[in-house]
Amino acid sequence: MLRSELKLEKEETKIYQYIESKYPHLVDKYVSCVSKARLLIMERMVNALLREGFFENEQIESQLSSSNQLEFPVRKGILIIPISDRYSYNRFKIDENPMLIENQSPTEIVHPAFLLEVMKDVKEEQAATFTNLHGLQAELSDSVANMGLALLFQQVRTEELQNVISETESKSIFELAGVLAEQNHRFDEALFFEQLSVSGHLLHPCTKSKIGLSIDEIMDYSAEFDSSVPVYFAAIHKEIAYHNPKIKSEDIHQFWLKEYPELASEMTKVCLENNQNFDDFYIIPVHPWQKEHTMSSLYSEEIAKGQILFAETSVPVKPTLSVRTVLPEKKNFHMKLPINVQMTSAVRTISPNSIHNGPEITLILNEILKREESLNDTLAIIGEEIGVRFQSNDASEPNFRDRNKNLSYLIRKTPASFLEEREHAVVACALFNLSPVTNDLLVYEIFDQFHLRNAENTLQENLVLFFEKYMTVVLSSVIPLMTKYGIGLEAHLQNTLIVLQEYEPVKVVIRDLGGVRIDTNRLERKGFYGSYFPGSATINPDEVGMQNKVIHTVFQSHIGELTYYLAKKYGVSEQYFWDLVKQICTDIFEELGKDETIRANIESDRAAILGKTVQTKALTLMRLTDDVTDYAFIDLPNPLWS
Repeated sequence: MLRSELKLEKEETKIYQYIESKYPHLVDKYVSCVSKARLLIMERMVNALLREGFFENEQIESQLSSSNQLEFPVRKGILIIPISDRYSYNRFKIDENPMLIENQSPTEIVHPAFLLEVMKDVKEEQAATFTNLHGLQAELSDSVANMGLALLFQQVRTEELQNVISETESKSIFELAGVLAEQNHRFDEALFFEQLSVSGHLLHPCTKSKIGLSIDEIMDYSAEFDSSVPVYFAAIHKEIAYHNPKIKSEDIHQFWLKEYPELASEMTKVCLENNQNFDDFYIIPVHPWQKEHTMSSLYSEEIAKGQILFAETSVPVKPTLSVRTVLPEKKNFHMKLPINVQMTSAVRTISPNSIHNGPEITLILNEILKREESLNDTLAIIGEEIGVRFQSNDASEPNFRDRNKNLSYLIRKTPASFLEEREHAVVACALFNLSPVTNDLLVYEIFDQFHLRNAENTLQENLVLFFEKYMTVVLSSVIPLMTKYGIGLEAHLQNTLIVLQEYEPVKVVIRDLGGVRIDTNRLERKGFYGSYFPGSATINPDEVGMQNKVIHTVFQSHIGELTYYLAKKYGVSEQYFWDLVKQICTDIFEELGKDETIRANIESDRAAILGKTVQTKALTLMRLTDDVTDYAFIDLPNPLWS
């Protein structure tokens, strides 16, 4: 498609001009990718429109019972939405854009931001007001343009890999990964799968929004572009530093001495030059964006006083799926670093809660896994081993909150550290992106390889076997932690890695403790007491928030994608898969029931997970009201209800 055939919006034009100047041979491909990006984000907006209360459910159900097209009267005319497919939790697929009929004249709604205008009119008629309408419009435009950029370079990367595949005759994704590892000792397989994950959050319209980053910065700091960037280092005086007191100060020092002895030597020298003792400081890695844009504005006084010092040393890192989490070239650990930029729905700093609670919850989970030996067969949790942050001691200062969350870090182990021989960790969201080997969804390639290795079974038998194994490793890990201990893991597609051995799911690795929900009543009844950061959203003496977290992230956002795509490809009813999920949940609850002390927990969780309706986050309404912490929930029909 040529640009003359598609009118580009402002953000799309910026990227077009950028590509025209740096990659002129790719401009037509970018325009084609913009059309695909618009439809992908439009589908997310249609889901918001139909799921988050803009129209009555009875109206939607009545029309869909006899048609695959929805029609709604709106202020400017008739809104027509063609639906190509519908699946669990009232999610919808579209193959073409909505239409607006004004005075019997149809107009195609070609951009999600235009649909938002229609949605605004609907809500205004319902006497609703939005504080972030213009902000969401900007985020949508940014998300579409950046999705187009990501799709473009997905094509470029795939073409490059096709040459490797052809030369080496790689027949599967793991064969290709093995070749790439042989060609480059810095290749990291888990990161490779994260780089394949271009589609982003499958329901969030702002999935690719990166407000505040330039195009160069987007390409530098996003995993799909395979860039390498430097991480810098500061030393902050212990008088203005905080870490969870259960993490020993000497352990923090020893970590950096072991990983980067030359950095410790340089910091010692820098401290001496400033009449300081390195033993009185902590090393803190600093993201390059943060160093350029945030450090001098938020910490100028401490820098001037010599309480924050900088090293010349930097280390090369690669961005992961989470922009603020990076992998050093040594591949020994991940660093999670704050970036004062809004991405998707939140500014990606690191809260004081996370710096304290991450190591706290890690210690608790480690003890639970020691007690629950059977969990170790199917579950590994990437904890947050070390966390340090700047600590302002003046709560009255204007930037108190910002200063406490913009200079910090968390250290995590890498997925590779949890793998046995011949095991591969694949981030779950990669399953629903294209494999460069087959140019089909990765989940289909993985299942096809599983089927080849179990040739004694029919395809249908292997489909059930593969799905049951996948569900068993996920649910036999998540449900016991929830029901016995009150820990609701945020095991959505981006936080979950499925471990495969010979293409068989054998284990699940779950990361990011900042989004967990903990029912302290359940946890304490099992003898685990934590010291949590005051006012933490993650910590509550009730079960509802924990249950909703698991339902939203595990069942809807994770399992719900697998049931849909397997059903679509292999001609099986999606409900058939949900019946299998229900049976696995029932079996797990029955096994847990042997512990009579948690019978009430079991009944409550069973009712929440298998009930007639479930609550899930209203993602777009949350953006319209600019509220990312006090979640807005909607009720949806539960496919596990019978």
